[in-house]
This record gives sequence, C-alpha cells and structure tokens, in this order.
Amino acid sequence: MRLCGRAIGFAGSALLLLGASAQAQMIDNTQAPNTAKAGINKSLLDEIGAGRGDVMTASSSVCMINRDPFRAVRRGRELFQRKFTRLQGQGANEKDGIGDINTDIAIGAGLADSCAACHSRPRGSAGVGGNVVTRPDSRDSPHLFGLGLKEMLADEITADLRSTRDLAIMLAKQMKRPMTLKLVSKGVRNGSYHGESGRLGGHIESPGCGRRPAGQAVLCRGQHDLVA
Repeated sequence: MRLCGRAIGFAGSALLLLGASAQAQMIDNTQAPNTAKAGINKSLLDEIGAGRGDVMTASSSVCMINRDPFRAVRRGRELFQRKFTRLQGQGANEKDGIGDINTDIAIGAGLADSCAACHSRPRGSAGVGGNVVTRPDSRDSPHLFGLGLKEMLADEITADLRSTRDLAIMLAKQMKRPMTLKLVSKGVRNGSYHGESGRLGGHIESPGCGRRPAGQAVLCRGQHDLVA
C-alpha cells in the first residue's frame, strides 16, 4: 500500500511537471535553431512519420501509442503547439480578408499559425480560446476537451464495421452464395453489408443512403467510411 502511494505520488508529480513545462506555441528547431534549444527538435515530416499506420508500422501513430503512450501524448501536444509555415499549410486569411463579412463571418477572423493560437486555455492545453472573430459579431474558439475520446470511439466503430464487411465477403466466398450481415457497433445500426459470391466485394444498404458499391465512402446519417 505504501509503495502504491509512492507510485501515485510520483506519477502526480510527473504530470504536474509536464503541465508546468507545456508552452502555448512552440517553434521548430530544425527551421529556427536557437542557443536555448527551446522548441520542437523534430521536423514536421519526422513528427508525422508513417501516418496512422498500425502496430507493426514503425514511426506510425498507432505503433507509438501502443509502444510508448507518454511519448505519443508528447508528440501530439507538440503537433498541436507547433507554429506552421505557409508551405506547411498555414495559408492566408479567408479570401485574404476581402469580401462581404455579412455573408462570410470568417473574413473577420484573425490569422493563426498553430492550433494552440486559438485553443490554448488553460496554457499549453488543447482547451478553450479567446475571441477569434473581430466583427460584426464576437465569437470565442470552441473547446477541444474530450475530442480524443470521440476520435477513438469512431476508430473502434470503424474497425468493427470493417471486420463485419470482411466476414461477409469471406462467408460469401466459402458458401458460394451472397451473404448479408448487419453493420452494428456499440448499439448503433449502420445498415447491412451484402457480400457477393464470385468476387471479392459487395455493397452496402442503409436507410437514407440506398445501395452503394463496396469501396465507396458512406457519408450519410453519420455512418463510417468502409473504404479499406
């Protein structure tokens, strides 16, 4: 019990130190080196790595999350706080600040070169933000608390639906006849998948979407993309 208490205390202290050292925005040391070495030591391409990937793909986000969760959290925070350049997609203002602001309020918004520029309260977190629209109406940046959990939920549902699709195709091939399985995950019904015999594929049927060929994104009624 004493050991457990010490472990919890150490973890709490570590989290406090991490929170205290978090900065609102961070420069890229590979682009703007400085003697204090303050900033992100990896380039944007190095941080993106192999993209989403899987547990077997080195330098991918899924591999890092499973291998070293704390490193993954730090990498995500650095991407959120990174100051982007125009070549990296920072871009100009909405219509370069020219147009009818009565029909397009984004024209009155300011420029930001990082996610943290608008969503950094409390300091260094992916939280709320200040006023980002100047006129005719004011509007604060929406909070981002809990978005990671929502994204993971969507990933899990997508994985379930893809597994159902693969099972329907496999059964249709083995039974040599069309097989229909319901696309259900976490209590949410997403129509049905019809695996067709004689070829690797099938189609999706769902209320409001009608019939769609396999490999086509399903974007209606909140359904998840079944593209492999």
